[in-house]
Amino acid sequence: MGKAKWLVFVLLVFLLACTQPSTENSQARSGNLAVYLTDLPAGVEKILVTISAIDVHKTGGAFFTVFSREREYDLLELQDNPELLFDVKLEEGKYTQIRLQVTEGRIQISGVLYPLTVPSSEVKINRNFSVLSGGTTRIILDFDADKSLKVSGNPKNNKYNLRPVILVKNISY
Repeated sequence: MGKAKWLVFVLLVFLLACTQPSTENSQARSGNLAVYLTDLPAGVEKILVTISAIDVHKTGGAFFTVFSREREYDLLELQDNPELLFDVKLEEGKYTQIRLQVTEGRIQISGVLYPLTVPSSEVKINRNFSVLSGGTTRIILDFDADKSLKVSGNPKNNKYNLRPVILVKNISY
């Protein structure tokens, strides 16, 4: 499974599970951010990833945590079925990045689960988007399983690596 698809899946899951972050200025204008994840086929039965946090970065500011608890997702369940990761109220403005913290990965092939190595626990999706006051920004992330999944070793001792390839398929306001 491609890194992009994996990242998209993680982001979508995060968005679905997020709670509304607090803001210091209750008078600040805000809008909603809803992120969805979808996936392309990869030729394996399951790709399971555990995400522990999702952050978004506001231009000229800091990162805001929109999700912070461990949750496992099967990325392949998203084929042809985008899933809402989270829908959270954020301060209006321009944002530049979505960042996912991945703590574990597993892959199922022929009914057997194998460890999935994720070289970096942090997956960054660099893409500018805006949150508009009173509206909802919808982002669809596409996790490319075929480009994200790498096999190394030999036929008797395969090692599975996940370098998530996640593309921003669509942004709507």
